[in-house]
Amino acid sequence: MQKEKKDLTDPINDLTPYLYPLRQDIANLCAAGYLKEASNLIDSVIESVDEMEASRLRLEKQMLKLRIADYPFSEQQARSILDSQAPTKDLDELRTNGTVPFALVNGKIHYHVRFMDTICKDKDDAERMIDLKLRDSMVELISKKGRAEAMITAHIGIKLAVEAVKPGRKLNVELPIPVSSSYLKDLSFGDHSPGLKFIDAPDCPMRRAHFETEASEDGETWIEYTAHNVLTYHDFEQQKEEFLTSDYVFNDEAPYLIRTPYLEQLAHMITKDEPDLLKKAHLIYSYITQNVKYAYMPSYQTISNLAEYGATMRRGDCGIQACLFIILCRLSGIQADWQGGMYVTPDGVSNHDWAVFRIPGLKEPWFADCSFGGGAWREGNMDRWKFYFGNLDLMRFPCCTTLACHQVRQDGFWRNDPTDNQSGEAFYEDHQLMRNELIDTRRTVSFIIP
Repeated sequence: MQKEKKDLTDPINDLTPYLYPLRQDIANLCAAGYLKEASNLIDSVIESVDEMEASRLRLEKQMLKLRIADYPFSEQQARSILDSQAPTKDLDELRTNGTVPFALVNGKIHYHVRFMDTICKDKDDAERMIDLKLRDSMVELISKKGRAEAMITAHIGIKLAVEAVKPGRKLNVELPIPVSSSYLKDLSFGDHSPGLKFIDAPDCPMRRAHFETEASEDGETWIEYTAHNVLTYHDFEQQKEEFLTSDYVFNDEAPYLIRTPYLEQLAHMITKDEPDLLKKAHLIYSYITQNVKYAYMPSYQTISNLAEYGATMRRGDCGIQACLFIILCRLSGIQADWQGGMYVTPDGVSNHDWAVFRIPGLKEPWFADCSFGGGAWREGNMDRWKFYFGNLDLMRFPCCTTLACHQVRQDGFWRNDPTDNQSGEAFYEDHQLMRNELIDTRRTVSFIIP
């Protein structure tokens, strides 16, 4: 196996400038969706401002590109899609109640690329029912045995879409690798495609395998590894001890895990005068799972404050809900951190985010999966709802421990996802490949519970 390296910080993919104000004329054009005009205005002023303002303008220009990709459907197109797939649904109502994300493009409403996935999220199709049955089996296994483990082997890879192939050109590929975690007892590497240069160290906040290869129509860059996950059951209702003290000190973690007046008031409203730290965390979990409904999101880097978005919209995917849980815990004196990566079942691999929290007196870290818990709450499945406060299922590959970690890249390109580490990235020497130019080839090789 190749030598492991640690990452450094990278100003190119730094989202911290979100904390700086955007000049009002550009902000007005962006809000109205006049993307070309906003881009032109940015180009005309960026050379005459200081570096701090210039960094904010560069970030905004990158977000304009993503706006086009995230919101492709006009009102007419969205209605046509809805009428063909869910004719009983009303688009105006779905927009008004916040179910489907939308944005303005050239002054007109455009809908999110996955708006139909959000509408159909709770549909009882066969694939979803199989997954829910698997989660329930995990809840029963771990809660009854008190401890469970699994050996999971996955094939993680990407290919280029035909239109992105430049035969013979040098191609750099980065694939997600699990990081150190309390429940990941061992990670062993198997075969991989040619061109592996190095793998980041286990304690890297966004761990990746780095490849250098040549582009080809039938080429796939891939790596296989086996994770040994071991989880101990934590039962909140059986905790008799009080957890009243902590030496945790809140520090802002730009750009997303920062103190704001609204979030401070929300944390106080939820926890009130509860002195017990574990009970505070449970109150926060209960609030999110009962008030924030799952919805597919635009690119995270297009949202200036993930937690406030989820709290005010009462909508958000797994990452939005995890971010909200983390910041509310931190504001309540509880150390909580990000974990993102992959959800690996016997049937396949998908992206997922969740939270880990630590309280003095608890023997080990506890977890919170608010999106899975929220789904259980709305189904009326109280066993599963209770389980996802304190616990995880075994189907986890944690590949990221810091939200929007800035990592070094010598190419100078924006990542498709600078906030998380889930699907992999690829770039030529002169440009980054966009998500629609990549084909996900991830799959589960084996899933064994001893």
